[in-house]
Amino acid sequence: MIKQSKIPGCLGTKLRSATTLLAVSVLAIGIAGCGHRGPREETSAFVEHVKTYDQRNPIEVEKARATLSLNVPGNARGLNVYQKERVLHFIANWREEGTGSIAVSGNNREALADLRDILIERAVPVGAVQVVGYDAGQPGIKLSFARYLAEGPKCGKFDSNLAEDSGNTEYTNFGCAAQHNMAALVSNPKDLLAPRDQVDWTDANRRDFIYRAYIKGSNTAGETATTDKAGTISDVAKH
Repeated sequence: MIKQSKIPGCLGTKLRSATTLLAVSVLAIGIAGCGHRGPREETSAFVEHVKTYDQRNPIEVEKARATLSLNVPGNARGLNVYQKERVLHFIANWREEGTGSIAVSGNNREALADLRDILIERAVPVGAVQVVGYDAGQPGIKLSFARYLAEGPKCGKFDSNLAEDSGNTEYTNFGCAAQHNMAALVSNPKDLLAPRDQVDWTDANRRDFIYRAYIKGSNTAGETATTDKAGTISDVAKH
């Protein structure tokens, strides 16, 4: 029979305290290691791959000024027919894609008078016209307005081998052509930044009504008023 030796009380208490302290220290080190673990490369790569095609190939929208300069000789009596057509086209562009007012400058009184008549004829509000100083050396007039321009991304970047992509993720150039074409075809680049303030749905509702009538085979023309049906050309001539 083997007798077990007993450890004195004071020494046993110290050993139990040391063992407990060692266990607590090991546990604290493990917790600290979990709390300060740095990011792994796989996580960073995953975040890079989840970018959408428009984030990888953004469309740049910035402000620029559209300018129309017309040279008017000092002895000319206002704008000629060709110059008036250019002014009309410029005003139409301002209504379609302009933001802010139209800046007008010139040093030919007759040409400025013709320009004023065109602005009144096209119902351009007075508050939408800003008269500025004319800094050109030769006689004439100049019109300008601010607008937004869209520039598409540059495509053709193939920086990875698709055969080695086990994750089947989108490559960098994916969607670039669509973004480039959208920037070239958008009517008003300002729409890419935010929706318009007011949208008139009347035209859309009317088109939907006409389309449904066309599908049913109904008359798509507007109804004529009763007073218009009553008279004929011969009756009008008699009066």
